[in-house]
Amino acid sequence: MSSSAVPPTGSDAGPDEPLGESAPLAWRDAPALCTGTCLPYHRVWQYLRWLGLITSIRTNTDFLAGAFRRLASSHSRVLVSGTADYGMLAQLHHAYGPAPLHATVVDLCPTPLMLNRWYGDRFGRTVRTVQHDAVSYADDTLFDLIATHNFLGRFDDANRQQLVANWWRLLRPGGEVVTTQRVRPLGQAGKTGYSEEQAEALAQLAADAAARAGFAAADTPTFRDTVREYARRKKSMAIRSTAEITACFESCGFTIDLLDEGGGTVERQHDRPSSTAGLDTFRMRVIARKPG
Repeated sequence: MSSSAVPPTGSDAGPDEPLGESAPLAWRDAPALCTGTCLPYHRVWQYLRWLGLITSIRTNTDFLAGAFRRLASSHSRVLVSGTADYGMLAQLHHAYGPAPLHATVVDLCPTPLMLNRWYGDRFGRTVRTVQHDAVSYADDTLFDLIATHNFLGRFDDANRQQLVANWWRLLRPGGEVVTTQRVRPLGQAGKTGYSEEQAEALAQLAADAAARAGFAAADTPTFRDTVREYARRKKSMAIRSTAEITACFESCGFTIDLLDEGGGTVERQHDRPSSTAGLDTFRMRVIARKPG
C-alpha cells in the first residue's frame, strides 16, 4: 500500500512516531511474519493509528511521559510486555531523552518485534526483542521497569493473575510497573468487541479515510476487507472496575503508588474507537511498585 502524502507525526508535545514510513512496512511484511490469527490486526493497526481512527497509546501520552521522566535516571532496564507496534518504545524514547534506555520487547508475534527493531535502529536505541508468551517469559537478570498499555484486558482472570505474578518475578526490588487499562463499568462480563455492524462501519470508514489520504485505489478493497477482519477478530476481556486490576497487583505483593481513572470526559470524547467503548468507559492508570 502506498500514499502520495505522508501526514506529519511526532512533535515537541509527544513521541516521534513515523507512521507514514512504518505503516506500509507492517502492511507489506505482516503476511510473512504473523504466525497466527493476528495477521489482520498487525497488518492494519498502524494504518488505523495513522489515519486517526484509533488513538491507542497516544491517549495516555501525558501520563506516560510524566511517569517515565521520573524514572529515567534510575530505571534503565525496561521490559515492554506485549505490544501491537512500537508505540510504547516511542513513549519511552520520548520521555527518557539522553538517559540510558535498554529496552526488551516481548511478544508472541514477530511483526511488532520487527517494528520495534526498526524503530530502535531509526532512533539509535538499544532494543532486544524476544518472541515469547508474556505470562511465562523469564530473563536471567531483573528489570527496573515494566511498561504496558491496555494489555491486561487480553487475559481472563486466571491468566491475568499469572501475568502479574510473572511481572513480580521479573522486577528487581524497588522496580515498578506502569500500565493503563480500559475499564467498562457498565459492560457485560466476558469478551467484548465489535459487532458485525460495527466491523463493517469501521471498514468503510477506514477505506474512505485511506482514499482521502491518497492510498493507491487498487489497494482499497483489500484494505477495507482486512480492516473488517481485524474488527471481527479483535476481542478483549471486559474489565468492569479498577479493583479487578489492583487486586491482581496487591495479591502478588505490589504496592499501588498511583491509581486514577484517566482524564475524565474530555479524554473520553477524544479517545477512539468510541463505537465499542462509549463515554461511560475510562482508561485507568496504574503505577505499582515491588517493595524493597
